[in-house]
Amino acid sequence: MAVVKKKAGGQAKPRPKRKKLDDILLHQAVRAEQLRCDMAVGPFDKMAREMDYKWGVDRLPDLVSPETAEKYGSALAKLNAAIEEEKPDVVAARAAVCMRGLAVMDAEAVQAGHTPASDNVLLVEVDGHEFGILLDDRGWQRAQDKHPGMKLLTRREVAMAIRVYRKTKLGEMVDAAKLAFPNADVDGVRIDGESVDDPIPF
Repeated sequence: MAVVKKKAGGQAKPRPKRKKLDDILLHQAVRAEQLRCDMAVGPFDKMAREMDYKWGVDRLPDLVSPETAEKYGSALAKLNAAIEEEKPDVVAARAAVCMRGLAVMDAEAVQAGHTPASDNVLLVEVDGHEFGILLDDRGWQRAQDKHPGMKLLTRREVAMAIRVYRKTKLGEMVDAAKLAFPNADVDGVRIDGESVDDPIPF
């Protein structure tokens, strides 16, 4: 059975995002205060997504000083509180503060010499199937836009797949072949049936 583990950590409360409450087909019982709050969050949500696109999702606070990150976290907490209290005017003011915080962090990250997330991808073609290996995991959004429809893999995912593969009978056979022929390059592996763990027939 495969077990997928998700990296722990992250913010205690998610960053506020616009929910498009003006869509009456999806949200038919929205109060005026809720709608106004949702609209007020819109510009901040757009800017936050732009920063995610540039630096990587939720990476910008990691690139600045602890003091700057704490101030931004405090601003986010106050924005969340204003949204929960349904105070549109306060939400608008708090969202503007958060936008200024994003601008400050962006400038600080640049000043510190950090580089934006890269969309560079190592392209690999196997039996007519093309895969992309991300050279910078943070840049997956930009890489996906650059290579629409392509299956993108992180370097860690590739390493984990190889680790599992080497424990299969097929992996053992390939390792044995490479040991017997040190200068050989495996350019293809044929699998008959659906299992790669069938007993070796000899």
